[in-house]
Amino acid sequence: MWLIIDKPVGFSSFQVVAAVRKKTGVKKVGHAGTLDPFASGVLVVAVGREFTRLIDTVQSAEKEYLVRLVFGIETETFDPEGKITAIDTKISTNSDVAQFINDPSFQDRILHEFIGNINQFPPRFSAKKINGVPMYSLARAQKDFEVKPNRVTISELRIVRVRNTSFPSLDLYVRCGKGTYIRSLVRDLARKLNTVAFAQLLVRTRVGNYRIGDAITLEQLCG
Repeated sequence: MWLIIDKPVGFSSFQVVAAVRKKTGVKKVGHAGTLDPFASGVLVVAVGREFTRLIDTVQSAEKEYLVRLVFGIETETFDPEGKITAIDTKISTNSDVAQFINDPSFQDRILHEFIGNINQFPPRFSAKKINGVPMYSLARAQKDFEVKPNRVTISELRIVRVRNTSFPSLDLYVRCGKGTYIRSLVRDLARKLNTVAFAQLLVRTRVGNYRIGDAITLEQLCG
């Protein structure tokens, strides 16, 4: 069977799989697409060999996200869990960036460049593997390695809300294909504006036909 879990912040995808395995008593359990611990939302879990064989099909499905970008701060992981590596002290509510992301031309001049089939470099702290080793393991060990770009598809980007805080932030809707790293999108959008940013919040709201409204919480699952 398929279980649609609303993964809570602070849990890894592996921890959710372990909880499902313990609750169901089924050993053959897997998930169809990693969500980082800081992220929440739709995690599709396959229970039983009949369904784990179909994981690739679900992983290939289109996905939707809501992400909050905070401009002016960058971390090594491009999310709240990494060490701060850069601060743009020029950023403020009166800065060019804050004004520009409030301007309708932002949609045409910047966001439009990321729609379509694009080359995207995954974050160094990611589960993508090099010679069978996750890049995050190599990065934590401070090993040198080459990050190669992936060809990904982003179908839609839409501004949901702009927040004029001390470090301006932007809530963005993303509709994309397999292999897209939202943290990389955040990094690259900021660089187009000659600044830095990190993903403060990330919610996956859809995987293929499975939506967050269909999902159950871990608390509901485990009682």
